[in-house]
Amino acid sequence: MKVGKFAVNFLAKQLVRGNAIRRKQFPSLNDFDGMIDVPYIVDGIKHHQFDIFYAAKENRKNICIIDIHGGAYVFGEHRDNYIFGYEFLKKGFDFVAIDYIPNNGKRNVKSSIDDCVRCINHIFKHLEELKLENDKFIIAGDSAGGHFALLIAEAIDNKEVAEILNYEFLDNVKFELALLNCPVYDFANVGKDMLKPSGKKRMFGPNYKDESSLNLISPRTYIGNFKKPFFVSTCTKDFLRNESLLLKEDGEKYQLNMTFVDIKSNAKGVEHVHNVVRPSLKDSIKVNNAMEDFVLKHI
Repeated sequence: MKVGKFAVNFLAKQLVRGNAIRRKQFPSLNDFDGMIDVPYIVDGIKHHQFDIFYAAKENRKNICIIDIHGGAYVFGEHRDNYIFGYEFLKKGFDFVAIDYIPNNGKRNVKSSIDDCVRCINHIFKHLEELKLENDKFIIAGDSAGGHFALLIAEAIDNKEVAEILNYEFLDNVKFELALLNCPVYDFANVGKDMLKPSGKKRMFGPNYKDESSLNLISPRTYIGNFKKPFFVSTCTKDFLRNESLLLKEDGEKYQLNMTFVDIKSNAKGVEHVHNVVRPSLKDSIKVNNAMEDFVLKHI
């Protein structure tokens, strides 16, 4: 059964409420030095901020994960991924949680991606002030954030893609790798079997019918020329599993440098982005350890 605008709104409200409760249970990040609510656009909008945390000095690897949260394009904020960041801070990685204005049905998804790009550009322009001048960088994202992370990585990796998306100013931004957890990949087609037109408009914005606009910001459009190593995770109960499988298929077709982890499990809680929202699960630990191994292998 396809869902419409009101179902999307109800789901978003439930998930926002659930995330607020979950944040109260997060492990404290007070053990790590950092900077909170750093604006990348000074306009008073809370979503135009990011948080940064540094691994303990004795364990710091000078590798920084810049992470983009998911939220079906319509909800969420950077603090939702603190629990994920905590796992990698313990492993010695610096962690930046960036934010963007979620879609309200009146703005297009590219506007949210533009926010992320502006944030990343700001970070790289202020590396010394942010105490990241000695770090190497990884871009990461889950679900919708995985879509954003891969598309931005493609633009950084390929100047032609950057020009198409009007991101030429990213010349000073360097990423070694991309980490993608249960990402949206074939953006132009992802909602066809799940959403009514009103649901599509709520999630994707006014141009939800314009396939050329949707393909413009679909990672699948540019994947054949992507050169950076990347990691993809999915699992049996991931409702976006087919997106990851399609990315795997294209990765093999184009002989890309891809590591693919597929958790075959029906265990409770092992579902979409389980390693991000429930990192203490046995299968989540397996995924996050595999990501750490992937990073250390390539950096």
